[in-house]
Amino acid sequence: MLPNVKIILGNGNVGSVSLSDDGVAALLLTGAAVENKFALNTHYVLSGTSGLATLGITEANNPLIWKDVNAFYTEAGDGAELHILAVSEATTLTQMVAAAADSPIHKLLDPAAGRIRLVGLNRTLPANYEATMNGSVDGDVQTAVAAAQAIAESYLGKIAPVCIMVPAMKWSGSMTNIYQPREGSQNMVSVILASDGKVGTTQSAAMGMILGRAAKVPVNVSIGRVKDGAICASGAGFLMDGTTPESHYADWNALHDAGYIFFRTYIGKGGYYLNDDATATATTDDYCRLCLTRVIQKAVVICYKCYIDEILDNIDVDPETGKIPTAMAKYYESLLAKNINSGMEGEMSGFNASIDPDQDLITTGKMDVVARITPTALLREIEVNLAFTNPNA
Repeated sequence: MLPNVKIILGNGNVGSVSLSDDGVAALLLTGAAVENKFALNTHYVLSGTSGLATLGITEANNPLIWKDVNAFYTEAGDGAELHILAVSEATTLTQMVAAAADSPIHKLLDPAAGRIRLVGLNRTLPANYEATMNGSVDGDVQTAVAAAQAIAESYLGKIAPVCIMVPAMKWSGSMTNIYQPREGSQNMVSVILASDGKVGTTQSAAMGMILGRAAKVPVNVSIGRVKDGAICASGAGFLMDGTTPESHYADWNALHDAGYIFFRTYIGKGGYYLNDDATATATTDDYCRLCLTRVIQKAVVICYKCYIDEILDNIDVDPETGKIPTAMAKYYESLLAKNINSGMEGEMSGFNASIDPDQDLITTGKMDVVARITPTALLREIEVNLAFTNPNA
């Protein structure tokens, strides 16, 4: 096996019921080629909405790309790095994230050489499209979620971690036997039920908008944080059945518990907010929220960069035991702690690294490091005990 630094993610330790590329995002969308300017299945990089004109993209010839790119920059701001790749309208979500080496997701991610951290999928549907409904959504959604997780796991193994957002296409509005992302185990994938209107005849997910919010907040911050303000103006947000969020008010708790990301309101505040940042896995999974997944993925990259220069280096062992000298173990612990603490300041509550000196490097050539992050907590609910009091009673 080639010498390398291997990162193994632990799970089951939270028990919950800046690197420059933290927010580098990408959109993988259906679209149309523009002669001599914009080709399908080709990777492009934008830094602002002016890039659309350079590529010849207009609202008329590519309404979905136009909508999502403009929505992304409304949230993230001009100057943000955005990678895009368009495929034909006939391409399904599952085909977008297929495992094949020449699939669209590989053509999007590989040229970026590990810079992309967030990917949003979106599509318009052909006029003759017939959905295979499964759990009140297109069955393509569920197979795409599974395929997207496999892709994310593959790139994590390459130290190029990524989180992928999948739209809940064709949601019927029915809560009967609705697909439950929380029943899955796809902790690097989120399912988007929020919509910013129709593109043609297709109810479109608010993918660019949500991707832009994720791109601009620190990795440990929920995209639904109220302090960051409304993400969508009143009257401009919908759910994927084309109705307003308010019309499904009675279903909000059920949709939230099911694991969808959708628009909601708060009494006394204007506009729409996101309910939270669920990933498609159970709440007992340490990475059941997008912000937790992004924190651990950032730490993966820092651990790798910290230790990769040490590979194939010579280490003096204790001449009597043949094991790691305590001072050397402390050096490697402090090296990682320094990098994590400086690179993730404000994005975690604490960090600890430990190395057991009782390791036989002469025989194995392998050093085990135990690293633990204490995440920041999420204030999900505040209970105020409010009542009258009579000082004279």
